[in-house]
This record gives sequence, structure tokens and C-alpha cells, in this order.
Amino acid sequence: MHLVSITRLRVRSVFLMPLFIWHALRTMAQAQRADGIVHIATRFEWGNVVWTKTIWRDAAAMKGYRNGGAHRLAMRLLAELCSEAAVTRWEQASPEPPSWATAHERLLRDGRLSHVKRPSPLHAAGHTAPATMQPGFAPPSPPVLS
Repeated sequence: MHLVSITRLRVRSVFLMPLFIWHALRTMAQAQRADGIVHIATRFEWGNVVWTKTIWRDAAAMKGYRNGGAHRLAMRLLAELCSEAAVTRWEQASPEPPSWATAHERLLRDGRLSHVKRPSPLHAAGHTAPATMQPGFAPPSPPVLS
């Protein structure tokens, strides 16, 4: 079974975006090289919101990535940089990535909040995302490191 992982983060200030992007590029490069990665996608929304969608061969592969390297360091900064943070994961037989609409639906239904030090009103109210998916745009693809 493949593991799908969806995250939604809101960086609390545009002034923190450069630091966030620096860590995001490092974690994406780490993910591209990770054992067991099947698919990676990123979605940006206005208002400093970033979604990630990754598909892994299995949970062990995802945990190996999550618990090490650049991702581990970035996770320590998440509570400081973000005012909203939520994640959901599920297993599926197919390696096909779900649509962003499906990712949004699953985050609303099954998502859990991550700790942030300065929560937005949405996060403080216990919501993982707005009820309606916001318009988004795809960022430039990160470089592929060999």
C-alpha cells in the first residue's frame, strides 16, 4: 500500500517567507532523493499558504524522510514560522496522486492540527483548512539534485 501525505501550512508573515522558502527548497530536495518517494507536488495559495502532496512506497519510507535531514530541522521551526499547520495521511493501493480537491476534502475530514505558537483564528478554532478551497498557483519546480 502506498502512503499519501498532505500538509497545509500558512506562514504567519510575508517577511518570514524567505526563511520558509529556503527550508522548503532544502526539504523538497531531500524528498526528491529519499528512498521510497513516488510523487511530490506543491501548491501555493494567496495569503502565504503552502500545500504539499507526497506519495511514498510505504509508511517506513515516509518516516525515514520525515525524521531526518533538512525536514527534521524545518519541523523544529514550523511552530515559530506558521500560524496554521495541518496534516493528513492515508494508505491507498494506487500510486496515482489524488487531486488537490480530494486532498482538501481529506484534510477537512481526517486532518489533524500541528502545534503553532501564534495560531490564526482558523487554527485556534480547530479547523485544518477553510471550508472552500482557495484559488492556488503552482510554484516553480525545485531543482533536481543528483
